[in-house]
Amino acid sequence: MEYKLVRSKRKTLALYVRQDGSLEVRAPLKTTKNYIEDFILQKQDWITATRSKLSERQEAKKTIRISAADATKYKKQAKEYLQQRCRYYSELMGLSPTAIRINSAKTRWGSCNGSGEINFTFRLLFAPEDLIDYVVVHELAHLKELNHSPAFWAVVGHTMPDYGARRKRLREYQHQVELIIT
Repeated sequence: MEYKLVRSKRKTLALYVRQDGSLEVRAPLKTTKNYIEDFILQKQDWITATRSKLSERQEAKKTIRISAADATKYKKQAKEYLQQRCRYYSELMGLSPTAIRINSAKTRWGSCNGSGEINFTFRLLFAPEDLIDYVVVHELAHLKELNHSPAFWAVVGHTMPDYGARRKRLREYQHQVELIIT
């Protein structure tokens, strides 16, 4: 079986099936090739099941194609909308970001840094409103707790008690929709 091998100072072996179905093995520096290949053989059922799941997701995925000019328009719309949602939740939570920025990130819905700046991807605009609100609350909560500790989740849960269900739906949504800029 073909795979990409990435060696590092890690202590354990890990397998990753990428979106394209390729296999990546991350291994400690001194792990032998035979040990790695035995590990892959032991995990063959998991690899096959994961590839099958990815293939099913890809077939069911909805693709949205937009032009670069439309992406610019959507960024402006996203900035207005997300600033409004941030104002609303900022008042509820008693937290205020120093800046709100919109980017074109493909793999992150949002981020927050230690300076209190929040970034959102304009792609969020295509998600259902309740999931957008979850991302806004999640990033605002980082203004109080810059981690994912139980204290962080308590901040999120105080404002949005059903955050767990929304978080799960956001992960599902991420696999259901693909936005391509042409």
